[in-house]
Amino acid sequence: VVSTQSTGSSGINAEYGELPVIRCPKGNAAEIVAEKLEKKMRDARRDPKSELFKDQAITSFQRPLLVILDRNIDICSTLHHTWTYQALIHDLFNLYLNRCQIDIDGKTKNYDLGAEDPFWNKNKGKPFPEVADAVHVELEDCRAAEQEIKRLKDVMGGDALADNDHIASTVSSLPELMEKKKRVDMHINIATSLSDSIRARNLDKFFEVEEKIMTKATLEESVLEIIKNPDVGTPDDKLRLFIIYFLSTSDLPDAELQVYKDTLQEMGCDISCIQYLSKLKQITSLNTVAPATLNSSSGSYSSMSNMFKYVKASSKLMMDGVKNLVVGHRKLPITRTVDCLSELKQSPDTDDFLALDPKIYRKTENMLPAMKNTFNDIYVFVVGGGNYVEYQNLMTYAEQHPGKRIFYGSSEIMDSTNFLDQLCKLGQAQM
Repeated sequence: VVSTQSTGSSGINAEYGELPVIRCPKGNAAEIVAEKLEKKMRDARRDPKSELFKDQAITSFQRPLLVILDRNIDICSTLHHTWTYQALIHDLFNLYLNRCQIDIDGKTKNYDLGAEDPFWNKNKGKPFPEVADAVHVELEDCRAAEQEIKRLKDVMGGDALADNDHIASTVSSLPELMEKKKRVDMHINIATSLSDSIRARNLDKFFEVEEKIMTKATLEESVLEIIKNPDVGTPDDKLRLFIIYFLSTSDLPDAELQVYKDTLQEMGCDISCIQYLSKLKQITSLNTVAPATLNSSSGSYSSMSNMFKYVKASSKLMMDGVKNLVVGHRKLPITRTVDCLSELKQSPDTDDFLALDPKIYRKTENMLPAMKNTFNDIYVFVVGGGNYVEYQNLMTYAEQHPGKRIFYGSSEIMDSTNFLDQLCKLGQAQM
């Protein structure tokens, strides 16, 4: 597995003709992958028969940065109940290879969500309530175009003089309009199914509470009360909430932990993963708690007056019973790590990261590449599974820093269900 991942990462960088500086944490799978990758790149550059990494990128003063991380850097983001369109679809409808499955009136429908869909490209990273409004706007545009076509048909059928140019233009746009209407219908079906799932499982509540936990805000209702409530969420939803609370709490007494474990079992949860997470928490400093600072223009989770806003009347039906939460931008641990490494900032979270340079022919112990310039092109690879929450967080960071280009990849894109299953298997192996 390690060899496959290092080969894949090397191939991506070779495709772009770039020889990166590699940074990774010490003492985990990321270090093993990084060292194998560095060796592959160095060997490829030494090989006289190889043309890899021998073009102008080698002599460029602006080299890319490759950050290789272990999933343990942030377990919470993979389990967090999200609120953005793409991540919600991945979490609820098994988005795989840009295709999702949803049940409509007892029938399973497959929908392809790709780069050729302008609505998807524009809205996939936005909070779900904004997407619901955007869907309605698109629908109204289609209805307006249909009304214009009907009006022209009436004009052509009457005695009035028709505008031939306008008619020709409208007729020529019919295929585009039909395709747009098809896309709008698809997103209406997806958004409606998302709304149904959110209402049925109270996912907006889980998202809100988890955000408050990770930003150290005050909870109106205790985590234990939410777990005990049989009308809120599924067993997996409750377990995900507890894990985030457990990893974000520095000191949870054993007696209190046992109460949570007993309650989770009563609610039908598989708590074997807690065994693994407890040991992991003891041997490593999990970087899961984000600073309680949000972009002031985007709202604040600690201020209830800014927590909600009224949904537009146009999408009230779809959003009925669903909280329209204001999403503030909070840097996830992986984004904070990328920021420190690419901007050459001093931070206790990254000061002990290894720095590997495949450009150095004869590597000696503790030899560090000379890093005087900040990095604009950054490749991020997560060993142990990635998720759309991290991807969108990194893309937002890149948008806020003009000139930066960030490429995100992982050993697999993992949803919360699969990740919980893996954690439980690790816990069972330690029993």
